[in-house]
This record gives sequence, structure tokens and C-alpha cells, in this order.
Amino acid sequence: MSVLFRGGYHVFTRQIVNITLQPTAVWHNGNIVTNKNMLLSTLQPHKENKLEMINYDDTAVLLLNNNIIYENKKLFTYKINLSLTDDDFTFNKSRFDSCIRYQLIKLP
Repeated sequence: MSVLFRGGYHVFTRQIVNITLQPTAVWHNGNIVTNKNMLLSTLQPHKENKLEMINYDDTAVLLLNNNIIYENKKLFTYKINLSLTDDDFTFNKSRFDSCIRYQLIKLP
């Protein structure tokens, strides 16, 4: 079983969503994909995975642990797909909050 969620630019609220995945045993495999299904990177469950979007010089850049993994001329969204270790695992809000942190940045 897997969990899919989005990060990056949210058009309606004009916010950027930055995500940090804490080290955990809840998931064993993960990847980051663009909205056009291009694989950007894989994620490691045993270490912190910090995804940040930065907008500079009319270019949006996605960083994974301070390394550039994707850039585009426009702000974009990306998908995170996590494969859970237990198929019977219920992914509720408290479990979500224990291993996933997010930061909302309001754009002018």
C-alpha cells in the first residue's frame, strides 16, 4: 500500500508547501515525481528528507536536503509517493504528524 501527497506551489492560496519527512519505519520506499510523472529522486526512510522550493531570478528550484533536483521557469507542484511497510497500516492525522512536517510560505 502507498500514500501519495503533493508539495510545491498551491495556485489557489498562492502558497508554497515545503515538506520534511522524519526518519521512520512507517514507510520503506519513496519517490518524488513531477506533475508530468518525471521521476526526480528517491527518498530514504532512515534519514531526514527535507524538500524546499525556492524561487529566484524567475526560476523555481526544488531542493532535496539542500541539493537541487529540479528547476523550472514557473512554480510547480510535485508528488511524493511513499510505500508503507504494513499494508494494514492506517495513516491517520496523528501518524501523519509524527513523520511528516510541512511549512506553508505565503507569496506576495
